[in-house]
Amino acid sequence: MPFIVNDAEQITEYNQVLDSNIRAEQIEVLLRNLVSLRHEEEDRFVIPFDDVIVTLNLAISLLDRR
Repeated sequence: MPFIVNDAEQITEYNQVLDSNIRAEQIEVLLRNLVSLRHEEEDRFVIPFDDVIVTLNLAISLLDRR
């Protein structure tokens, strides 16, 4: 029967990759949110207040985790 070895270095590396993937997904969501705020007919943005707050909070949290 195989044994699972708890390699602290491997676990740390896994957690770093997982964190990196989560951050990449959050950045993708942030960018898609910004693009979706583009006005359909004119060269301007239509930005509801709540969307601005959510986008700014997400950007701040991503920057804080550097």
